[in-house]
Amino acid sequence: MESLKRTQTVRPLTSIVLLVMVVVILIVGGIVLFRFYEREHPQLSLLNEVSRVGLVKSIELVLSDKKSGLRDVTVRLVQGSRDVTILERSYERSGLFKQSGPSRVIEEIPFEAKKLKLKDGSAELVITVHDSAWCSWWRGNTTERSYPLVIDTVPPLVQLIDSPRYVNPGGAGLVTYKISEEVGRHGVSINGFVHPGFPLTRKGEGIYGALIGLEYNTLSLDQAQIFAVDLAGNESVRPFGMILRKPQIKEDLITISEGFLNLKLPEFRHYYPDLGAGEPVDQYLEINQRVRKENNEEIRKVCAKSRPDQLWQGTFKRLARSSRRAGYAEARTYYYQDKEIDHQVHLGIDLASTKNAEVAAANGGEVVFAGYLGIYGNMVIIDHGLGLFTLYSHLSQIVSQVGDMVNQETVIGLTGMSGMAGGDHLHFSVLINGIFVNPLEWWDAQWLELHIMSAL
Repeated sequence: MESLKRTQTVRPLTSIVLLVMVVVILIVGGIVLFRFYEREHPQLSLLNEVSRVGLVKSIELVLSDKKSGLRDVTVRLVQGSRDVTILERSYERSGLFKQSGPSRVIEEIPFEAKKLKLKDGSAELVITVHDSAWCSWWRGNTTERSYPLVIDTVPPLVQLIDSPRYVNPGGAGLVTYKISEEVGRHGVSINGFVHPGFPLTRKGEGIYGALIGLEYNTLSLDQAQIFAVDLAGNESVRPFGMILRKPQIKEDLITISEGFLNLKLPEFRHYYPDLGAGEPVDQYLEINQRVRKENNEEIRKVCAKSRPDQLWQGTFKRLARSSRRAGYAEARTYYYQDKEIDHQVHLGIDLASTKNAEVAAANGGEVVFAGYLGIYGNMVIIDHGLGLFTLYSHLSQIVSQVGDMVNQETVIGLTGMSGMAGGDHLHFSVLINGIFVNPLEWWDAQWLELHIMSAL
């Protein structure tokens, strides 16, 4: 009797366990089927432009599938009867039964037309990707896309028209050249520094120019070349020669007094509360070195992008009724209590007039900076187009703002002694694509006409 009761008790328990197992299996199976017998197609897109490809090109492809994951991808180039596979890749799957592929993959595919034995002309890029779904007899969902493209392996032809014969360290000039076809990027590289080019439409189709500037401390011209990169990525380089004159080194001695430190340090502590807590002269050195470097980097950033149109006309004007106090590229040695403490280079010309004299724009342009910047104090930078900028600093007051269009009659501020200035004056600089060049050339009507305006 007791064994019969035990048997009757075990049977219902066994049935319950079996039922639970069946339910679990059904649930798990349903989840698996829901996830892996899905019908959503994988996604694909190109990260770069491939409508034109040249001798060497990298094709960047992003693939994704958020459900069952990616299974494989094939990339082919089709040109007439020629069908070349340039990528064929299967992706490793993971999970309990290795049923799930990666959800996102980026492929960078090198493309070399000559190695693939493809001809210049039209072709088609065909990309086929499968996911890891169980549908379509385990082949998964498929996405296939075709992209028409043009293969162009011929670099553009670059011809030099004119370039400066002689150039000074800190000097400027204009290089003009002709390019045989439409290009995506072009300009002039001097010792590795790139000066972007611009079209000279008045000179004819395919004629371009680039304003160039040399650093004040240029000792040799190791590289001077025009470059052009066409829409397919093919690059041409055309070297040219210039004769570099010897630099004229000018030196100046500056004594830092206690009175100067007491006058200037409160201003800098206000704008730079992170100055060290050392002696006043140590704080001064931090300003003259670290802050100066940061300021010049900020100026280069502001002047890295210029308007593509010429906004100026004729000679650049200097501060009215002014006399020169310090010159361009003067090597300054600083003394404190009869001890040499620092060396810096003055990258502009200091002009003194009456106190709080009106400062007008040197020529037509657009204000691209108007504010306080460290050693320069209150400062205005004007973009004159084509990579040419002028800088006005130590102002007591700024009366212009970013975006203002100005001309030689427009007052942009008043002279002063903000920043690292010991007396009321204007610090004036000229920059080409962020390189400080000698303002004297731009004040010289004869030089400007001969070297710049006649070609423009």
